Amino acid sequence: MRLASCLFASAVLISSLSLPIAPVAAQQPTNKMPACEGNYNVVRVSEINPGMMPKFLEAVAAQQAWYKKAGTSDKIGVMRIIDMKTRTYSETEAMTTHLSTPDSGPRPPHDAGYDAFVALFRASSTIKSEYVACMAK
Repeated sequence: MRLASCLFASAVLISSLSLPIAPVAAQQPTNKMPACEGNYNVVRVSEINPGMMPKFLEAVAAQQAWYKKAGTSDKIGVMRIIDMKTRTYSETEAMTTHLSTPDSGPRPPHDAGYDAFVALFRASSTIKSEYVACMAK
């Protein structure tokens, strides 16, 4: 009985290994974005580390300055979350938006300025969620 079970399990394993497998290229997602009749918008919801909202806002400004210096038309913004119970700005959560046109060309290469604003974001926050969308004209 044990021998029969082992033979059956071996046969199932061997037959599953011989199933056709899709080529690697078919399994890889494409890097090309779908067509957008407007602007691409990357929206992130970030959890801000305690006492780090000023540093986070500095990171947003540094990111916008970096894209401007690189000659792109990208627009970086921040939306302060309002606690509707207290009618105050949250010190622990914020949303950022990164608008870019579909024809903006290749992304600028990363350099020390890029690394600097990324380091500010990492020191001040954690991304809770991220969405990429096409924002209609």
